Amino acid sequence: MIEINISRTLGRFHLNMEVKSDSRRIGILGASGCGKSMTLGCIAGIESPDRGRIVLEGRTLYDRDQKINVKPQKRKIGYLFQNYALFPTMSVRKNIMAGLKCGKAEQEQIADKMITKFQLDGLGDRLPGELSGGQQQRAALARIMAYEPEVILLDEPFSALDYQTRLSVSNDIGSIIRKEKKTAILVTHDLAEAVSMADRVIILTARPGRIQRIVSVAFPTDLTPMERRDHDDFKTYFNLIWKELHHETS
Repeated sequence: MIEINISRTLGRFHLNMEVKSDSRRIGILGASGCGKSMTLGCIAGIESPDRGRIVLEGRTLYDRDQKINVKPQKRKIGYLFQNYALFPTMSVRKNIMAGLKCGKAEQEQIADKMITKFQLDGLGDRLPGELSGGQQQRAALARIMAYEPEVILLDEPFSALDYQTRLSVSNDIGSIIRKEKKTAILVTHDLAEAVSMADRVIILTARPGRIQRIVSVAFPTDLTPMERRDHDDFKTYFNLIWKELHHETS
C-alpha cells in the first residue's frame, strides 16, 4: 500500500500530491518542473514536505502532525538516478559491496549473485567508465538491490541511453522489479515507458503540481515491459494518457 499526501512550496513553486494505491508499480508523468522529482525526494527523505504524510508498505516514513520523519538511510528505499551515481574509481564488484554491513565473504557472495542477476558476468572488475550506458544502469540497480530495499525510486533512469538500449534496459529492469515483487515508483517523460512498466500512471498538472488524473493500466501479470508494448491494449492506454497530458486544465 502506498499513501502519499503531501504539499511543498518553494517560492512560486507549489506541489500537492495526494494518492493512495495498492499498486506496487506506479508511474508519474507531467511537464518539466511540475514536481515529479521532488515527490521522489520527499519519499526518499532528501526533501522535507511542508505538511502531510507518507506511508509505504505499512511503514510511516513521514507524518508532520505526529512529528515522524524517518532518516533517509533507515527508510529501506533504493534510489536509481539518471546519472547512475556509481563510484567512478571503484570496480563494479566493489560498487556493489560498498556499504554492505556484513562480513567480507558474505559481501562477495552478494556481489556474485547481483552480477549474475543483472547480466554483468565478466564485468565485475571493470570501472564504471569502462561500461556501456546500459551496463552502468544495471550495475547501479545491482548495487541498490544488494541492500534489499522495500521500495525502489526511479528518476528518469533511462533518459541518457540511446533508444534501442533504453528499450532493452527498461525491459530488463522492469522485469526484475516485477519478479522480485518490489514496490517501485517511476518518474519519466516517456509515456510509452510509463505504460509498459507501471500499473498506475499518475498524471500531474503543470505548476502548481497536482494530480490531474490517475489511470489504471491492466495487462496480464506475466508480461514483460516489452511484451506489454506489443499487446493490443497498449495503444489504447497510450492514447488515453496522451490526450490527458495534452488536455487544457482550468
